[in-house]
Amino acid sequence: MSLLNTIIGKASLPKVAFVVCALCLPLKPAYACMRLNEPLDISICVAGTSWELREDKADSTLFYNTEDGFAGSLRFFDGGTDDGVESERAARLMAQSDSKESQDFALLKSGKVSSGNYVYAARGSVNGRSNIYVNTISVGPTKTLRITTWRIGDTMSDKDREMHIAFGNLLKTGL
Repeated sequence: MSLLNTIIGKASLPKVAFVVCALCLPLKPAYACMRLNEPLDISICVAGTSWELREDKADSTLFYNTEDGFAGSLRFFDGGTDDGVESERAARLMAQSDSKESQDFALLKSGKVSSGNYVYAARGSVNGRSNIYVNTISVGPTKTLRITTWRIGDTMSDKDREMHIAFGNLLKTGL
């Protein structure tokens, strides 16, 4: 008789069901949702998606979606509405900074959305490669969050918008 048969023979049905369900959990459950900012209680949940963590620096968290050819990053900045920061001005300052890092920066679209966040899309070349970037700037009371997605390309498409929204939807609070 195998070890499993011995265990099942001596255990009740609820215990067996619990063990079987526990075996169904991810082997690395910490990667299912990863806390990004503890004071703000913000996590990102990439389990079951094509996004994966590639790099975690002190000021930015980088993800890749090789299936769709996109990358995404999340970056928190000190300062928020309590400090007089507002999303449109913060986005303008970030776009100016982006333009200094790119050889041919071009703002493609920008505007405030119903949530109060400011979204802008741009094209820029880095190391001779043209990229399309979509950014959401979200300003809270004490912190500002920048969500960026990008891919190699020259022209913006509906897929850029869709992937940016999908990446943003991975963010969760209250986990």
